Amino acid sequence: MPQYDYKAKTNDGAVVSGTLQAESERSALDSLGRMGVFPLEIAAQDERPAQAAPAPRRGGGRVKIADVALFTRQLGDLLKAGVPLNRALATLREQTSSGALSEIIESVGKDVSSGGSLHESLGKHPKAFSSLFTSMVRAGETGGFLEDVLRRLSIFIERDQELRSRVKSALAYPTLLIVIGTGAIAFLMVFFIPRFSEIFARMGDSLPVPTQIVMAASSFVRHWWFLIFLGVAGGLAAVNQLAATGAGRRILDRLRLRIPVFGDIVRKNAISRFTRTLGTLLKSGVSILGALAIAKEAMGNAVLEEDVVEAAAGVKQGKSLAEVLRTSRAFPPMVVQMIAVGEEGGNLDEVLVDVAESYDTQVERAVRVFISLFEPALLVFMAALVGFVVIAMLLPVFSLSSMIK
Repeated sequence: MPQYDYKAKTNDGAVVSGTLQAESERSALDSLGRMGVFPLEIAAQDERPAQAAPAPRRGGGRVKIADVALFTRQLGDLLKAGVPLNRALATLREQTSSGALSEIIESVGKDVSSGGSLHESLGKHPKAFSSLFTSMVRAGETGGFLEDVLRRLSIFIERDQELRSRVKSALAYPTLLIVIGTGAIAFLMVFFIPRFSEIFARMGDSLPVPTQIVMAASSFVRHWWFLIFLGVAGGLAAVNQLAATGAGRRILDRLRLRIPVFGDIVRKNAISRFTRTLGTLLKSGVSILGALAIAKEAMGNAVLEEDVVEAAAGVKQGKSLAEVLRTSRAFPPMVVQMIAVGEEGGNLDEVLVDVAESYDTQVERAVRVFISLFEPALLVFMAALVGFVVIAMLLPVFSLSSMIK
């Protein structure tokens, strides 16, 4: 009967190694499972050491969230099929088309082979794997259901990406309108109006006021265009600098919530992300306080996050989550009532995910309403602006025609 060398991890985190007899590699994995250890490496003694795989395509940069979702789903599938963790990581390292993710997987694989835990290894790469990701992996490793946790994580990431994609698609047409409208106005200011300016220059102060305004604006754009770019860049830099501070971020987030229609979208999206994150964490075995701390960060709004901080403090004192959220400014009574029902029925994690599904639908509906109002308003504004420019340049022509008659 073949003999297999193995390296495995015990429940207390210690790494052990040894040799066992089994009919196949699968039988060896089953034997290790009955021994109560988690296999890291396993190989038949008569097998030659595997040759180093060709180096994957390298390249730094940001790891795409879609690549993380695919990696998570494939890793869960490999572990569920009985593939050891280090071999699963090596396989995914070779298969991924992302150079940045390949380097990260290689680093994680080295840490795991050296006896490190998966969640600690992933936590060294926060730009690719969020605190939500590492916390759920830690819970899965501790509870022995890592495959299920990875499946939930992949579903969570994919649904979040799907919602983001739908919102971006809905905003594509208004963005195109803004670009085309801005280009048309810039063309009028730089090429169209100067031709009339030479003709109307002799009229001086007798020009109609709208014409003088348009000609002055055209002259400013042609001669001081760089100041416009500097002003826009400076404004964006100032907003980013303000958002980098805690007080500044609260100010900006409070303004976002007060914008008609758009503020409602921001609030509903934050509730959706919070409830889905919290429900997924609780289902994966994370404690309520730890889950609240992570889910708070998923909301993306400092003003709404303050309510979750207060809720966490109340839960720490022994109160129920629904009880402390009843005084919240962010959570509607319906959401609070659903949470109360979930706590009473002992299925809070499932209820929270259901709430998230409902709010995802509401966010999509609210985005469609916002776009249906924004597009006509944008068209009217652009048409009025272009019309004002054209009429302003035609007014002197009408005046000259009247004088000739």
